[in-house]
Amino acid sequence: MKRLSLLLLLALLGMTPSASSFAEEDEIVIVVNQANPARAAGRDTLRPLFQTTRTEWYGRSAMPVNLPEDSSMRQRFDMAVLGLDPEGVARYWIDRKIRGGERPPRKVPNSSAVLRAVGEQAGGIGYMAASDVNPTVKVIARIRDGQVVPP
Repeated sequence: MKRLSLLLLLALLGMTPSASSFAEEDEIVIVVNQANPARAAGRDTLRPLFQTTRTEWYGRSAMPVNLPEDSSMRQRFDMAVLGLDPEGVARYWIDRKIRGGERPPRKVPNSSAVLRAVGEQAGGIGYMAASDVNPTVKVIARIRDGQVVPP
């Protein structure tokens, strides 16, 4: 009833909401290669992997994959996992470059590229919309309401 009232009010004001304005944002899932023995991972595990301060995981080289900086999914991921907004992330990587630290995760353009990269690399780890997952990867965590939760 409230939603109908809001729609009527918007129509009276000459405003029409887009279809996505009432849709919930896609849940983000963190995925790994099927060969990875991990069943679940929390923020304390994911953060060092995506900040590249931890480069090995389960005896393999960790291969984290990021979406572009301007992606809303990337920004939601960074806030939940790294605890950083886009400016904080940029400062972090500038500082790491100055200090000679590990390079940032490989950047790919979209979820299809995340699937491909993670599915092909035994140490691959990335994130995507839950609706994009397929059998080539395994979900080890979810981001729900800004928090990392078990799969």
